[in-house]
Formats: sequence, C-alpha cells, structure tokens
Amino acid sequence: MLITIEIDASSNKAQAFIDFIKTMDFIKIKDKESPEEYALTKKQISMLEERKQRHINKTSKSYSWDEIKEELKSSSK
Repeated sequence: MLITIEIDASSNKAQAFIDFIKTMDFIKIKDKESPEEYALTKKQISMLEERKQRHINKTSKSYSWDEIKEELKSSSK
C-alpha cells in the first residue's frame, strides 16, 4: 500500500519531522520541485531531437500561431 502525505516544510517542526522520517528505510521522499521527477527518458529526448531536426530541415509541417488559433476556433463551432 502506498500512502501520500503532503507536508509544508516551511516550519522548523515540519523540517525536524522530515529529517526524522528520512532515517527510515521504508520511506521514500519525493520533492515536487525535484527535477528528476520530470526528467525525460533517453528515448523521449531522442524523439524530440529527431522532431527538432525535421523542423530545422523544413521536412515537417509547421504552423503559425494565427493558423493554430484559426483551427481551434473553427473546430469549436
């Protein structure tokens, strides 16, 4: 069973509690601000690089912001 607890770490008491539970081997702490939670895999990075290269080489279709807005407006009707 996985339990999620949100703790506002701005107080000294909260920080002391966090320091204490870090000593327990069955508890894993994930910080929402931690970049590794949002890291891309190597495969995702590779896919993005390929898409970027196609865009740079003009082998993929690109749309202006005005074209996108017009498409969104017409699709919502």
